[in-house]
Amino acid sequence: MKLQKAVRILRDEGWTSLFFKIKKKLILYQMQKNSQNLPIHRGIGINYPADMAKNWLQNNKNNFGSPFYNLLSFLITMHENLENIDPVSCLHYQKYLQANCRNELPFEINLPSILQEENIIRFINNFDQAYMHKMIHGVFIGLIQFLLQQQTMHLLDFGTGTSCGLYSHRYGKDLFNNVEKNRVHFVGIDDVHKPKGAVFNNAKYIKSKILSFRSNTKFDLITGHHVLEHCFNWEDVMAHLCQLLEKRGYIYLSFPCFGGFYDTTYRLMAPLDHCANFRMKSLKSTAEKLGLKLCFSDIYVDPNFRFNWMCTLYPKLIDSEIANCFYDLCVEIDAKKLLGLHLHGNYVIFQKI
Repeated sequence: MKLQKAVRILRDEGWTSLFFKIKKKLILYQMQKNSQNLPIHRGIGINYPADMAKNWLQNNKNNFGSPFYNLLSFLITMHENLENIDPVSCLHYQKYLQANCRNELPFEINLPSILQEENIIRFINNFDQAYMHKMIHGVFIGLIQFLLQQQTMHLLDFGTGTSCGLYSHRYGKDLFNNVEKNRVHFVGIDDVHKPKGAVFNNAKYIKSKILSFRSNTKFDLITGHHVLEHCFNWEDVMAHLCQLLEKRGYIYLSFPCFGGFYDTTYRLMAPLDHCANFRMKSLKSTAEKLGLKLCFSDIYVDPNFRFNWMCTLYPKLIDSEIANCFYDLCVEIDAKKLLGLHLHGNYVIFQKI
């Protein structure tokens, strides 16, 4: 009976998904074990990020020239300089995150309610989870459901990656539980990675660069999750996306805030990767010249994946534990000074008018 159950779990989850789930649980267990005997930091949260970071720096002095070593040293210095500063209030953090939100979408978007509490670190982590839920379920899934009310829709995801973005494996299947998947015609394009297991019944992958992609069918929705920052000729990409878009159709993009800490960290550690350089103002201006209207923009925060990409870039130097420590230091600093160190960037929606 147990063997049958194990086989069923493997079939449903897949080896890759199951491996990462087990790995994540082991990492969380180890972090909890390491933090049990650490002191509480002024009632805000356990002080493990600073202590762990200092120990790591001490044990890795021979890596003093690496970008990560110097970035971590910078965070420790800033953390110490803010030691005697009181944390922000829950309301202050909430207003800070929502200050730049613009919404002119024709459907309601709900943010899960989060109770204010004395522990500001816990509140920030809970609020970030709620904000991520709003981004994926409220905005992204809400937009797809809105489009499906009118007709069968054509969806293009460019730079789709190995797993069709959000569209494959168990998480993708759960994500689209309330979406009529047979009414979505999905096309994923990527010139490097071949995705597997799209959850839509009508789905295909095409190996292509975005500027080389041609289609006789216009798309109702085009998505690009963390792709535009990798396009040096991003203005040409926006123009091409506009040509592929149906009139009144939507473009959904997410990207880092250029010049922000997250983007700066990535550029220092992978200097040839983030080759685009635009701000919200220049992106909006370029889009408007193409006949695109900005109808939604908001801050993008990912409390699930954090800075875990560091482990891929420097596997011999950085493991998940120290990468999470890096992120938690950013959160502790943001709890004192709202600098946006742990925020990924922005996500926007344009409509072709």
